[in-house]
Amino acid sequence: MSLKFQSRNPNLDGIYAGLFAASQDIYNELKKGAGLKFAATGNESGDDQLELDIIADEAFFKYLSQDSHVRYVVSEERPGLSKLSDGPYSIALDPLDGSKSALIGIPSGAIFGIFENANVAQDFNGGNIISGGFFVFGMNLEAYFADGPDVYKGIFDQSAGTWEIIALPDAMPGADVLAINGANQLVWDKWLQEHYLSLLDTKNGTVKPHNMRWFASMVSDLKRLLLQGGIFAYPSANRKGYENGHLRLVYEAIPMSFLIHAMGGSSTDGDQSLLKTPVNELHQKTPVFIGNADKIAAIEAAKRGA
Repeated sequence: MSLKFQSRNPNLDGIYAGLFAASQDIYNELKKGAGLKFAATGNESGDDQLELDIIADEAFFKYLSQDSHVRYVVSEERPGLSKLSDGPYSIALDPLDGSKSALIGIPSGAIFGIFENANVAQDFNGGNIISGGFFVFGMNLEAYFADGPDVYKGIFDQSAGTWEIIALPDAMPGADVLAINGANQLVWDKWLQEHYLSLLDTKNGTVKPHNMRWFASMVSDLKRLLLQGGIFAYPSANRKGYENGHLRLVYEAIPMSFLIHAMGGSSTDGDQSLLKTPVNELHQKTPVFIGNADKIAAIEAAKRGA
């Protein structure tokens, strides 16, 4: 596949070409209905796997292993770092995000981050990421990504077999929209319960409360956020397995935050930007709040005032 896109970073074009080629293979399998049943194994985060999770992981490795500039790859589906070469870049992947949602027709996708100088888990932090974004496997195959400070949308023309890459405006729109699983509100920390209710309150002169939107597919929720504005939140909860949140810092939270920051948005784990959250292990979980900068600032203020 020939991808007509030139990165501002040296020796990154072939990596993008590999990522985009893998996304095409995965999308083709998904359209055929392939892999939409549970595998006999679970992934490194303890989640059940679909067969398509494994197919997606193998597709990305197939293409990335052909580029000599890829040093390490970390994937949600594999236990540790996989070394491919002595190149300068390392890739973090959620090869199939929202796979369970795909079972009922909600668009799934894939998330990627490209890091410099990453040799151990601690190096896969927000200070070393130079590109981050995601693919959406929906009615169309799409990509949204930041190459450094520049943000792009990619649309795949299935009849021609080519990608159209267009630049997106720098600023993300603003909207009073909240993507969160409100069913967990009784097991959130008290400060978040109160802030959540304040966003829905109509008693104090609020003309209209925040609208609730929740796909339970991060790529679908982030696509809406990127195009419309608002907040995406997956906080920690006082229930087993969710004490530190549910999303993974290295290959979900940091790449998505990098993209949204490039559009003028912001992110936090409740205390600090997700791009400043220390990485201690590859499959580390974190609370995630991503969205318009003023709304993220309000979340941090609410927690400080608790």
